[in-house]
Amino acid sequence: MRLIAAAALLLPALAACKVERTPREFYTQRNPARIDQQEAAGEIRDRVRNFAEDLGRGDRAGAVEALAPLDLALVIGVADQAGLTRLGRAGLAAELDTLQLPVPAVARTPDLAVQVGLTDGMGWFSTHLELLPVAGAAREPMRLRASGVFTRDRGEWRLSALHLSRGEPPPAAADSLAADSAEADAADGG
Repeated sequence: MRLIAAAALLLPALAACKVERTPREFYTQRNPARIDQQEAAGEIRDRVRNFAEDLGRGDRAGAVEALAPLDLALVIGVADQAGLTRLGRAGLAAELDTLQLPVPAVARTPDLAVQVGLTDGMGWFSTHLELLPVAGAAREPMRLRASGVFTRDRGEWRLSALHLSRGEPPPAAADSLAADSAEADAADGG
């Protein structure tokens, strides 16, 4: 009889209980490879932005250093190279010397895309590079299309191939700051 009375009291209490799903963050483990991939993409993104900013300041040596090309990095530029292949830091510096950059300028990379492989130690980027002269400068803006391949060399991302060409602005170019902020928020899970 006591058992029936206890069951009678327990049954309404059980009916009032609500079962809820366990939030994903309690059981989803972080994937270290994915985190490494996101960090590598961020490093490449920073290198490309630093390259653009250094060009805007007229600091060509800084721009070369920002990309840190390998000795045999292939550089394909906008100038006629008379069939010669430009390689490494010297090749990139020579290509930058052929460009008549508006200085000082505001550098933008409105459609910068970066992708990094999980296991192959390679990453690539693609962007329109815009150098917009600051107020009072009589020069025209310069627009380049830039794409490149990075490889991981002794733990550091270094440029192995770069292609520069004259470029039109990207269609419906969004503000790069807003796009970058949205991308960073998505990567942080926010």
